[in-house]
Amino acid sequence: MKFYKLFFICFLLCSRILFASNLAKTKCTETPEVYDLENKPEGFNLSNNLRRKAGSADIAKGELIYIKGKVTDINCVPVQNAVIFIWQADANGIYQNIKDASNADPNFLGSGKYITNNLGYYNFITVMPGNYQNINFLVQHPDFIELHTKMFFSDNSKSEDFIEQLAAPYTVDKNGTKTYRFNIVLGGHNKYTTY
Repeated sequence: MKFYKLFFICFLLCSRILFASNLAKTKCTETPEVYDLENKPEGFNLSNNLRRKAGSADIAKGELIYIKGKVTDINCVPVQNAVIFIWQADANGIYQNIKDASNADPNFLGSGKYITNNLGYYNFITVMPGNYQNINFLVQHPDFIELHTKMFFSDNSKSEDFIEQLAAPYTVDKNGTKTYRFNIVLGGHNKYTTY
């Protein structure tokens, strides 16, 4: 019986060492920067729901979509408290911040903000943008260099500046709503890790 206990303890210790060494060797590919400030708003809305203004029952026109993902460092360690800003065109293809936005959807926010949780996760509720087949991202964290990038739709990406690594795959729920998964890898490593 002592032999089995000793064997089990050795097995646990060896597996922890192997797991730790494999984790240390794991690398995530840094998200490419796409620096495009052409339609960046002067100020961002503070909600992660771009389909509806706070306190309003009215929702924006267009196909409902969800954007979910995880922010990590190059060692695949989650980055908590990263501030993610997004901005995009409404279903008519109009950005809210342009001078002549008279045809813009009055119920669409145009931009949003989310702070990642302790596991690095974030999510947004929005609509499929018209004309522009991407969503702009700005990620800020005091321990990392600010990242400007874009998320493209894997099912409809025909843009000239399309980068395959920025194409977000999607799933469809039972109601037919698409959820795009867009993970972001920041350059550098989390200061709380020892890798």
